[in-house]
Amino acid sequence: MAQNKNDKKIIECKNVKFYFTKERILYNVDWTICEGDFWAIIGPNGGGKSTLARLLVGLLKPTSGEIIKNKDLCIGYVPQNTFLNRHFPITALEVVMMGFLKPNFFGGFLPKNAKKIAMERLEQFHLESFAHKKVGELSGGQRQRVLIARALCGNPNLLVLDEPTASIDQKNQKEIYDLLRQINQEKTILMISHDVSVLLGYAKKVLYVNKEVTTHNLPSDANVSSSIGDKHFCEVELMGLWHSNRGGKNE
Repeated sequence: MAQNKNDKKIIECKNVKFYFTKERILYNVDWTICEGDFWAIIGPNGGGKSTLARLLVGLLKPTSGEIIKNKDLCIGYVPQNTFLNRHFPITALEVVMMGFLKPNFFGGFLPKNAKKIAMERLEQFHLESFAHKKVGELSGGQRQRVLIARALCGNPNLLVLDEPTASIDQKNQKEIYDLLRQINQEKTILMISHDVSVLLGYAKKVLYVNKEVTTHNLPSDANVSSSIGDKHFCEVELMGLWHSNRGGKNE
């Protein structure tokens, strides 16, 4: 895939491999993430997408190879199936403020302006009227927006989301995608998704992960959406459609 000479690299994966015991999860991962990118990360279940996300945020270490990060990089992470006990008496505002906590010997601390910034994040996600509601009283889409707002509290320049719209209805999915597109004006985004709509209308690039990785630019000149119509396409079929629309050109 062609790279713009003016692109600023923030993460570079060089021949990254990851094994769990003797099982090969990822191998030969060569991939560059640049400032301002919006990557959709797709691929089959068990292909290594979530493992790759955890490697990028530092929760796992490569078995071999290296992940080179810009020294100024700050990452916000929304993991898959984030646990929120709906019966735990915590408000949406308190959940967002948890994004400021950093471990220390005394169990963490909050900056003086934490509440103000957390409220601003809730306003950004149109949730200010729900600030003092218990998370268990929120809809699935509202809870997910709260979790994304929490990830933004540290003012990251890279936001990594692992299937943030899973089990959310189509209306709430679109609201989250629209918000992410706005956030992408200032921050780089990596989003794992099985939802084709994120590819068609929001992401700029695609990383297909199935043990190894393949990168694709989203074609701006191909009328993919009209070709699909109301049909269902899996990610691999969609890649094939783009490839055929571009005359079989390699990117």
